[in-house]
This record gives sequence, structure tokens and C-alpha cells, in this order.
Amino acid sequence: MTHLEARYGRTRAWSRRERALGIVAGLAVLVTATLWVWSLGTDLSRTTLQTRDLGFEIVDDSTIEVVFEVTVEPGTPVSCAVEALNSAYTIVGWRETDLPASERRTETHVLEVRTTERPTTGLVSECWLP
Repeated sequence: MTHLEARYGRTRAWSRRERALGIVAGLAVLVTATLWVWSLGTDLSRTTLQTRDLGFEIVDDSTIEVVFEVTVEPGTPVSCAVEALNSAYTIVGWRETDLPASERRTETHVLEVRTTERPTTGLVSECWLP
């Protein structure tokens, strides 16, 4: 027995069966994880939806027009929520709308939002697929 074996003990040697079982289990986990990642990347039912705020125009003390872009696969209808904020970043106006399917991937929209007080900014809160 060497000095280190006497001090720390001897490790148990793995049998061939245990080693083979460990390799098979590791490969099964690796294959399962690879298939899961692949299925996420090739799921054709997932549609990419992006929005971009382009600007706004304050019409009066109780109205704002919000200009925004929606990018989605052509032929896909979208619903969006647009909000107006005051100088304290409090929501003073909110409007949800259904946008019809378009033949173009990116569409620009202008949406009028009524407010409870004078807004200082307007933006898209979120968009989703109905």
C-alpha cells in the first residue's frame, strides 16, 4: 500500500459492466438533449413576431397617435396593445387592436390612443398571435 492509499483510502475499481452502463446512460442523455434542441429549432408552428416603435404624435391633451412596425410571416394576423405614458411614466391611455394579415413581412401602423391626461410618449406594449 502506498502512502497516499494509506492516508486517503483506495478507490473502488469500476467493473466493465458498470463502465458500460455509465457510457450508455451518458449517450442516452446526450441523444435526448440533442433531439430536444433540434426540435425547438425546427418547429414550424413557431412564428417570429417582432415590433419596433417608430414614433408618436401628440394630437391634443387627450389623444396621441403611435407609429410602429410589426414584422411577422406574411398572412399572419396579429393583435397588439399600445400604451400612452405621462411624464411620470404612468399609463394614461391603452388600446388593443387586431391587425389584419398582410402580404408583406413588415407593416407600419398608426394607432390613435385616447388618454386621461396629456401624454408625453406612446409605444407598443406588446403584440401576440391571436
